[in-house]
Amino acid sequence: MAESLPISNRALKRLGLPPPHAYLPPPGPFYDPELYPEGIINLSIAENSLLSERLIEHLSRPLSALRAQHLRYRATLIKTDLPTVEDLLPEYINDHFNPHVRITRENSVAGPGIGACLAQLVWALAGEGEGVLMSVPFYDDYVRDITHPSGATLVMADIPATINSLSIDVLPVLDAKLHASSQGIGIKITALLIPNPHNPLPQVVQREVIEGYARLAQKYNVHLIVDEVYALSTYSSAYPPEINVPFESILTYDLPALGVDPSRVHVLAGPTKDFGASGLKLGLIISPYNLPLLNLVRPLFNATPISSLSDIAFARVLQDKSFTEKFLADNRVLLREAYEITAEWLIWHGLEFTRANAAVYVVVNFAPFLDRIARPNADAIEKLDAGVSALIRERVFIKPTNLMADPVPTRFRLIFSQPRETLLLALRRIEKAFNAPEAPLPLSSPAVLTTLQHNGTATKLNGHGHTKVNGITFTVKLNSNVGPVNGYRHNGDASFGTNTVNGYLNGFD
Repeated sequence: MAESLPISNRALKRLGLPPPHAYLPPPGPFYDPELYPEGIINLSIAENSLLSERLIEHLSRPLSALRAQHLRYRATLIKTDLPTVEDLLPEYINDHFNPHVRITRENSVAGPGIGACLAQLVWALAGEGEGVLMSVPFYDDYVRDITHPSGATLVMADIPATINSLSIDVLPVLDAKLHASSQGIGIKITALLIPNPHNPLPQVVQREVIEGYARLAQKYNVHLIVDEVYALSTYSSAYPPEINVPFESILTYDLPALGVDPSRVHVLAGPTKDFGASGLKLGLIISPYNLPLLNLVRPLFNATPISSLSDIAFARVLQDKSFTEKFLADNRVLLREAYEITAEWLIWHGLEFTRANAAVYVVVNFAPFLDRIARPNADAIEKLDAGVSALIRERVFIKPTNLMADPVPTRFRLIFSQPRETLLLALRRIEKAFNAPEAPLPLSSPAVLTTLQHNGTATKLNGHGHTKVNGITFTVKLNSNVGPVNGYRHNGDASFGTNTVNGYLNGFD
């Protein structure tokens, strides 16, 4: 028998780590309405498919601009006069983030995706065995990016389920963790990390909380990394979170006025999530006040540069500012519609979920559904196992957030940024997996009336499209905008004067 070949101690340590995912997506084939209609609909990966066809059409044009320089090494390409993302990504940030200091190719570094950018940034900021502190729940792939290649460790600040981890109530918990580290207790923490908008919680983090993170970084002499990859995937809706604030990049802050050294604050950003193009792998490290750090990180991407084909494709997108503006605006509209469909489905089923104003997912407590299929007295892990197995049997997959250290053990992150027909089919498959009744689903793009007129009397609807008629609360949803309503029919097609609309009026006690 051949002797085993030696590997490094570093590799041996990694072999001893637990598997990164206890619930891996099934191997496929994944759903395609034409190629694999019986395939698995994968709602576990935070990708946006709402405008894929429009982007594909636009991306098909740049190849006509392919030049010999695009076939050369990256170091050659970026020194030509051809437009590259090194110049255009900073302009994208300037146009949409309103930074306090103008972003340029000198005070930013472009890399092949946000994950790669985070990995190299942590390599520069944290030594082997040192920690990057986050509150829970957190995006589970941060573990990969923090651990490899730096050898650093993700340190969790355990937030009880009774505390909103996106509120100021989280700051004392983080302070205690940083204080212990400063006293030599536990892992030495060298950086704080927070995504804004958050992942997996689909909300913009209020400025007061981000400022609190920055002040903690200053107090304990650590770095602050803010991941703003979902910055432009924000929207308003009929079902907003309790703390509903617009996105403000930390790049807009006057950090010295807050008593914070700006050289310790670093931002990750990029357009690929907003454009539903994660596979093109473009990201930006922004640190306007720490050029020595950027000069250290920049050469690290020489071995794994941005693909020239990704560069030429997205350079043309970013140069076309009218296309970009329209695309981002339409994306917000479609995200809102997909979220509202999902939210109404969840409300109909009585499932608790995190209200959203950003990103492409919701976090749902499926405890009532899990109880439908799990054996009596099953613990949380048994329930999750049963739930995941049932979902896969019905050819749909969503990810439990226990992988993200969620203090609520029966929650899942559900990605809703799918074409309407795919989303509706996925919701039906979830119902079937859990033996749940079928909720009424919209058949076309809904609109919400603001006024219901019955028997000649106008009744104002609230922001959710609710009104009361004869003591009964009605939810009014229609597939097109119509004028004043002159009549209604409960639970059926409604005839409104000369307009007949396929809608529904659902009555609730």
